[in-house]
Amino acid sequence: MSEGLRQMSPKDGYVVNTKAHIGSTEFKVILKLYQPLMGVNAYGVYSLLATKVAQTPDLLARRMHKELLDILSLGLRDFYEARIRLEALGLLKTFVQKDELGQVFIYELQAPLSAEAFFKDDLLSMLLADSLGQTQYDELKQEFVKPDLTYANAKEITKSLLDVFTVKKDALLKNSQVKATPKPTKNLVDSVEVDLDVEYLKELLARSFVPATEISRSLETLKSISLLYGLDELELVKLLEQALNVKDDKVDLELVKKLATQQFDRQFKEITPKEAKVTEPVDPAVSAELTQNDLALIAVSKQYLPLEFIEELKRQKHSFVTNLERYTVKNLVEKQVLPNAVINVLLHYYLIAQNNTMLEDKVANRFTKAAAKLAEKKIQTPEEAMLYMREANQKAREKQKQKQYYGRKQQVVQKETLPDWAKTKENKAVSKPAKEDKQALNAEIDELLAQLEQSE
Repeated sequence: MSEGLRQMSPKDGYVVNTKAHIGSTEFKVILKLYQPLMGVNAYGVYSLLATKVAQTPDLLARRMHKELLDILSLGLRDFYEARIRLEALGLLKTFVQKDELGQVFIYELQAPLSAEAFFKDDLLSMLLADSLGQTQYDELKQEFVKPDLTYANAKEITKSLLDVFTVKKDALLKNSQVKATPKPTKNLVDSVEVDLDVEYLKELLARSFVPATEISRSLETLKSISLLYGLDELELVKLLEQALNVKDDKVDLELVKKLATQQFDRQFKEITPKEAKVTEPVDPAVSAELTQNDLALIAVSKQYLPLEFIEELKRQKHSFVTNLERYTVKNLVEKQVLPNAVINVLLHYYLIAQNNTMLEDKVANRFTKAAAKLAEKKIQTPEEAMLYMREANQKAREKQKQKQYYGRKQQVVQKETLPDWAKTKENKAVSKPAKEDKQALNAEIDELLAQLEQSE
């Protein structure tokens, strides 16, 4: 459980405030452009908070979070997850304080970017294209961003304010002195640390035919691509070269984004488990506990980025990656608490070994909880992760058997089909479980992980 969630209670108060105008136009942008990124729960939370904005905000006139949870039919964890997604997308600022009445959260709603600004933000636009696919993305862009009308030969004859209206000079000077300077809009990628060596990128560009002036114009786009797809400086320069228009020596940034997405799709489709070479784990003691199938999976887990790996797993299941699955995996990767190969082992366990259709809701909670436990145990290799999850699975099975025995259940309990690494050595022959048995087993694993957290 995250620290932020631990500090919340349904009995905590809340007050909603906003300094922005959020009308039908803004809600259309949120629904069509932001909602695919943040999910329906977050959209529901934002919409409900918008109805709770007080005309005259007062911390004494607070309401309890239980009211919000009841209206939304959400648990506290789901509400918290929705809230932090809104915060991450710049739609909500959250403040907290304690006073004589208890703890109170102040939610300050933020207006979304305009549709034009959204599509100009490299990170947001690429996330949307990645979530919806290029076809739907292009349709939305065509709906919201109207093409410019070119009239290079026309002469502007627009009148200025003082050409039409008479304003006293002293009043004009007085107003100009108190006028606030608007803050420039900050791109979403500016708030994320990106591992990109700009100096090395400039050196590579100096050896290419891309003008050095294009680096400053395309830097934000390159940062977003590096963050999302893990491309290095050399690969980024190649993208710039492919997207350079030789007529005006300008890089087509939209083409750069499309090429990056196509390259990512092509790379994860070309890499298959059959092409991976089996490598022995470093620790001989760990090696003795693993089968050849285990080693093959380990080799594959080391070759994929987590976003690539979940795409491959869902493709094998003849399915697709949902927006919430993509967010869950991306969020865990960005925390940098586990190596990619360990995250991939967890993905394989919950999607393939446990045969879950999607990594959402309760399954996503189990996945995140297991990841937190592995991080707490300082597990840094896929081999150790396999053995740890195998042990947790076995303990849960033993506990389930004890409950079934003492509960005097007469029917034979069918066991769940798992890959080699998720089984115990003594029990390799298994059959497909009944739905209720699988749910019981998952509940046991949840309970076991919770007990481990409490005991430490």
